[in-house]
This record gives sequence, C-alpha cells and structure tokens, in this order.
Amino acid sequence: MPWIPIISVILCISLIQTTLLHHIRILGIQPDLFIIFLVFHSLNSKLERSFHTNWVIGLAKDCFTEGLFGLNTVLFVIAGYAISIIKDNIYGKHLATQISVTFIISLLYNFLYLFMFSISFTSTGFLSVVWKSPIIAVYNSIIVPPVFWLLNRFYSSFGFPSLRRKTR
Repeated sequence: MPWIPIISVILCISLIQTTLLHHIRILGIQPDLFIIFLVFHSLNSKLERSFHTNWVIGLAKDCFTEGLFGLNTVLFVIAGYAISIIKDNIYGKHLATQISVTFIISLLYNFLYLFMFSISFTSTGFLSVVWKSPIIAVYNSIIVPPVFWLLNRFYSSFGFPSLRRKTR
C-alpha cells in the first residue's frame, strides 16, 4: 500500500482543518475534511486498505482536534466499513452519490459523536448540540465536488484506482 501519498493527504487535511477552516465558519460550524476524505477513500479503495486508512484518518483527527481521544478512530473505522459494504451496490463516480453518501455518513458520525460527547460531559446537553449535526452534514456535502475533484486528481497521479466501476 502506498502510504506516503495517503499520509501526505492526511497531514495536508490536518493542516487545513486546524488553520484555514476556522475562517470560513457558518453559525460557528466548519466543514470536516476528515470525513470527506474518509468517504472518498472508502469509495475508492478495497476493504483492507480502507480499514487501515480509516483508522489512520481517525487517529489523525483525534491528534489534531479537541474532544474525546479515540472516539474519532472508532467512529471512522465503523463509518468506513459501512461505506465499503455498500460501495459495490452504488455508483461511486456519480456526483449525487458522492454528495449523498457524504451527507449520510457525516450526519450519522456527528450525531454519534455529539451523543457520546454529551454523555461524557454532563454539562453539555445533547439537545443543545444535536442541531449542529444536519448543518455540518450539509456543509460537508456542499464542498464535496471540489474536494473530491482534487483528491481524484491527486490519486490518479499516484496510480491509485479511479472511481470507475469495473465491468464484469
């Protein structure tokens, strides 16, 4: 597995997520490039590669963002596994599919993360933060086209398989 390009993308995403995206917040919410890369990579690779990469993406998010350490890693592995299971039944190159999978995974991930966060910290009420999940999911879905385009160009330059389905 070519880990150098994958680690490079994860480090770039970490840098952008922790520095630049704070300036484009809407209602105090910023897009999550980690989830977008998780969806892209899970749609674009085999289950084994996806599992290891999703674990590294979750670990990077745990290291570079605040919150419960380890929770992102677990949720990213579960989300990536769910995408890997359904990816053979969907057409991953279609923009509507990419946007809808990103929306659904983002919504479920944020709902579960905020639920676990509110359980862990009693001062944070679950209902007071639950409204953020759909907004984050919409925000992530809006920026999917340019991010997927950039990632697809980067992947194809390193010889990764494209999002085209193989004919049987």
